[in-house]
Amino acid sequence: MRAARPGAPRPIPARLVRWLLFAATVAVLEVCARAGMFDPLALPAPAQIFSALLRLARGEEFYTDLNRTLVTVVAAFGIGVVGGLPLGVVFWKLPLVGDVFEPYLVTMYALPTLVFYPVLLAVMGLGPAPIITIASVMALIPIALNTMVALRSIPPMLPKLGRSVGCGTAQLYRKVLLPAATPLAVPGLRLGFAYAVIGTVAMEFILAVSGLGFRAGYHYRFFDVPEMYAEVLVIGVLAVLFNALFGVLERRIRRDML
Repeated sequence: MRAARPGAPRPIPARLVRWLLFAATVAVLEVCARAGMFDPLALPAPAQIFSALLRLARGEEFYTDLNRTLVTVVAAFGIGVVGGLPLGVVFWKLPLVGDVFEPYLVTMYALPTLVFYPVLLAVMGLGPAPIITIASVMALIPIALNTMVALRSIPPMLPKLGRSVGCGTAQLYRKVLLPAATPLAVPGLRLGFAYAVIGTVAMEFILAVSGLGFRAGYHYRFFDVPEMYAEVLVIGVLAVLFNALFGVLERRIRRDML
């Protein structure tokens, strides 16, 4: 890393720029909404959305929906990780198997798995099971593919070097392969979590009796537009928080690698 020259201006932190952009966007939307430039049924003022969020947060219904969505997302993502990471390792260890199944996974990646919901509904019935199944499949595919690509990108000399200094299998994966694969594997986890959220919220919106997605659809159907955007805002905040956790995880693994 190049050292800063004495007297040179310090670079503006990217985090500060992001918060300034967010604040500026909210301010512009507030001014435009107050000026009547937007249809209130399409985009209310941010102040109305925040006010609706405070009203929702006072009721037990909001926390029931939040808990339902969080449990579903975490369960789907957990299944995706437990299935996707070993599957990616298998595809890496057995290149023929990876080459055979990769096109099928890519096809499923591009295919909207929501179309399988009627079949799962008939097999599993109403409840969270069909939603978790669809969301976990959506999460598993990018995790498996990115894990395979990450491991394949590791220079062959690294595992040989680890073996030469006496690393066992567990140490080889923990001390050599995992840190080397992190730059490509962690984005796969981020994608997997994003798809778990998308699958969960989309299915809750279509057919569910609770959850943030269901509640957003409920407010949409009854023209409670500020409340609908408040639910969407909560979903966005949760996604940002988990994305930040993945960033911390990635930095921790890279720091351990050094």
